Amino acid sequence: MEAITTKSLSSSPKFPSASCIDSLSPAYYPNRANVSFQHPSNVLGFNCLSTKLQCCSRKLRILGPIHASGVDTSSTSVAEKWVLEPIGDGDSRHIGVKTARADAFEISSSDITVGRVADRADIVIPVPTVSGVHARIQKTEQNLLITDLDSTNGTFIGDKRLQPGVAAVAWPGSIVTFGDTNLAIFRVSKFEVVEEPSNESEDVKQ
Repeated sequence: MEAITTKSLSSSPKFPSASCIDSLSPAYYPNRANVSFQHPSNVLGFNCLSTKLQCCSRKLRILGPIHASGVDTSSTSVAEKWVLEPIGDGDSRHIGVKTARADAFEISSSDITVGRVADRADIVIPVPTVSGVHARIQKTEQNLLITDLDSTNGTFIGDKRLQPGVAAVAWPGSIVTFGDTNLAIFRVSKFEVVEEPSNESEDVKQ
C-alpha cells in the first residue's frame, strides 16, 4: 500500500496579510492550524472587513454630520409666457366705421375674461363685434382652456365654434377668434423667458 502524504497548511494558498490576521483576537480565530483552508473572503477577509467598517464608523461619528459646501445655489429660472398675437388683416368695412385691429395681449394670470367693456372684462378688445364679456381664458402648464361666455358672434378655435359654457383646449399655434375674423383673430404663442438671478451684493461707492 502506498503511503499517503498530506500537504501542510503552509503549502496552501496564502491568507491575508499578517497585519490583518494579527488584528483578530483569539476568540474569533483561536487555532489557525486546525482550521481547513477557505477563501479569505469567507474567513479572515470577513473579520478584517468588519474591523475596517467599525473603524470607519467611529471616524464618521467623530466628524459629525456631513454638509454640502461650496455649491452655488444661484441659478437661472425659466418662466413661461402665453401671448395672443393678432393676425387679422385689419379690414373694418363690414362694421361700417373705421376700427383698429386688436393688439396683442399676454395671459398674465391663471384665469381672465376677454370682452369689449373695460368694467366687465380683464382684457379689452375694442371691436364692436366682440361681446361685452366674450370669453374666459384659463392657463395651464401645457395649454389654454377657452370658454365662450354666450357671446353674440361666437368664439372659435380654428374653424370650430365653441359651445357656450364648455371649455376647449387651445395649444401653442392654435388660432382663436373672438367674434371677428378680421379684427379679433389671434395666434396662441408660448414663450420661455430666462430670468437671471439678482445680484444682491452691490459695489460700494467710494
